Amino acid sequence: MTQASPDALSEMRAANLHLQATIDGLRQALETAAHEADRAVTRARSEEAARLADLTATIQQMRDAMEAQQRAHDQALQADRAAAQAEIAQLKAGIDALRHTLDSARTDAEQARLSMEADHALERQALHQQIQALRDRLEQTMREQA
Repeated sequence: MTQASPDALSEMRAANLHLQATIDGLRQALETAAHEADRAVTRARSEEAARLADLTATIQQMRDAMEAQQRAHDQALQADRAAAQAEIAQLKAGIDALRHTLDSARTDAEQARLSMEADHALERQALHQQIQALRDRLEQTMREQA
């Protein structure tokens, strides 16, 4: 029985070593899997961070483009308003000039009418005087013949 005992002990030691090796292999596999999982998580986080950075950059570019468009639109609108105001001022000046010309023409026409009326009145008065002189001569001639 003493011989069986060292063989059994050897078998138990061999089985123990085998179990220890299996445990070490499993531990090593588990550590490797944990390490791989950590690397996968780190890689996924890195990829997500890169996507987030890309999205942030894209959003900022879009924001910058929209702001640039808004500034360009505002500048164009201001230019259009300034042009419209200049055109309005020019039209007002043109209207004022036309109004002044019209007023001057009315004044000139009124003065010409008054002058013509005065000339006409003088001509009428001269004609009345000539008619009166002709009547007086006619009466004198008729008296002389009578």
